Amino acid sequence: MRPMSMGRPVALASTALLLASVVGAGTAQARSADQARYPGGLVTYSIEFSNPQEKDDNNLPEPYGKVYVTDGGLRQTTLWEHPDLDINTPTVQRYPEAGYTHRYADHLITEICAFVGEDDTGINADDVLAQGCEPFHGPGAYNIPGPNGEVTITVYHVG
Repeated sequence: MRPMSMGRPVALASTALLLASVVGAGTAQARSADQARYPGGLVTYSIEFSNPQEKDDNNLPEPYGKVYVTDGGLRQTTLWEHPDLDINTPTVQRYPEAGYTHRYADHLITEICAFVGEDDTGINADDVLAQGCEPFHGPGAYNIPGPNGEVTITVYHVG
């Protein structure tokens, strides 16, 4: 029987470790490159509110709450916000009413979030149109649902 040299298994093990670190670094670089594409800047967007169960005289929602972009941590930039004013909550199907608007985000954008209710004062309990966040991948439509409707945020441009 021929004695086995320790050089060959050590060489194989070090090659495997080297390949694993290269693949890991490549994945980390891909994640960093993806995030670097949306480091913040001027966000051009519009928002649509939908409540299919709305049954008042104009069949349009009276939304309240907040829509924002965040870095996944403490920093966030509000895109739309309105308090619940009971019978004085305005009827809004789209923000802005026509076209699009801008907001400046001075941080990395990793998520887009909507926590929006719909005022049903005097009829029944308020509805929930949107409740949650979606990973941000750049321009496009982000549909965030809730138990009673949905909010669609369309991002046209970042930067």
